[in-house]
Amino acid sequence: MALRQQLLSNSLPLISSHSFARPALIQSLRQIKPEVQNPDAVIDTLFGTGSVASSRALVEKWEEEGLKSMNSSKETEDDLEEVLKRRIEYSSKAGEHLVEAYANLTTPSSTPSIPLPSLPILRTLLSTIKIPPSYVPPVLQSSSSSSSNRKSNSASSILDQIVSTTNHRIPLLSINPLGPLGYAWRIADEALFLCEQKVKAKALIKKGYWNEPTGPGPEWYTKRIGLSIVYLATESNLLQPYPANSLSTTNPHLEKTLLALRTNLQRYKSTISNLERSEENMGEVAGFIDYVAKSWGGLITSRYF
Repeated sequence: MALRQQLLSNSLPLISSHSFARPALIQSLRQIKPEVQNPDAVIDTLFGTGSVASSRALVEKWEEEGLKSMNSSKETEDDLEEVLKRRIEYSSKAGEHLVEAYANLTTPSSTPSIPLPSLPILRTLLSTIKIPPSYVPPVLQSSSSSSSNRKSNSASSILDQIVSTTNHRIPLLSINPLGPLGYAWRIADEALFLCEQKVKAKALIKKGYWNEPTGPGPEWYTKRIGLSIVYLATESNLLQPYPANSLSTTNPHLEKTLLALRTNLQRYKSTISNLERSEENMGEVAGFIDYVAKSWGGLITSRYF
C-alpha cells in the first residue's frame, strides 16, 4: 500500500480526536514511521501545502469507507433502514467533527476572484481622502512612537496595501451547495443498489409496457433524490454539539437520529408508493388507449377497406 493511502486509512480512527485536519495525518505518520524527523514536510509532499487539500483527501477517504460500511456481505437483499442505519452509525463515530466534514464539502476547490481595476481617477480621489489616525491610549504613547502612530493615512495608501496583498485581484466568498447533495446522493445510490440490485441478474433487462428495453426512468432519479433528502435531514441531527460535561463514549445524538431515520423513511416509502401507483394507473390508461385505438382501427379496416 502506498504511503499516502496508508496514512489516510490509519487516520480514520483519529478523526474523533483530531478532526478532519492535518494533525490527524501527522499523528498517523508518527505512528507508522516514528523515525521521520519532519512530518510536516512529508505531509506537504504527499498532499500539498496548506490544510485544504489534506482535509479534503481525508474527508474523501472517510466517505469512501462509509460506503463500504453499508454493505453487510449478505447475499440476500438488505432492508433499506438497516443499510442507512449502518451508515448513520458510521457517521456518528466522527463525533462533533462531523460538521467539519460538511464544511469541507461546501468549500470550493478554488477561490474565485476578479481583477482589481486600475482607475487613475479613483486613485487620485482616494489620495485626497485623509483617514483619521488610530486612537492610542495615553499610557501607551511615547515620544518616539506617538508621531508614527498618529500619522494620517490616505485611502490611496490603504488601496495599495490591498493590491499588494491580493496580487491585484479581489477574492470572492463562495460556497458549493451541491457538495452535501452529492455526498447524500452517493449514499442514497449505494443504499438503493444494495436493496434493489444486489441479487438481480445482470442479464435481466427492464421492459416497458410495449416490451421495449428501458433504462433508468424518472422513478430511478426520484427515488435517489428523495432518499438523499431523507438522509440529509436525518444526519443533520448528528451535527449538533455535545451536551456540556458529556462523558459518554458514544454519540449522544445517535438514538434520536435513528428514530428520525425511521420516521423519515416511512414518509419516503409512502410517497414512493403513491408515485408508483400513479405510474401503474398511467400504464393502465395507456393500455386502454392502445386497446381502443386497435379496436377502432379494426372496425375501420373491416368496414371501409
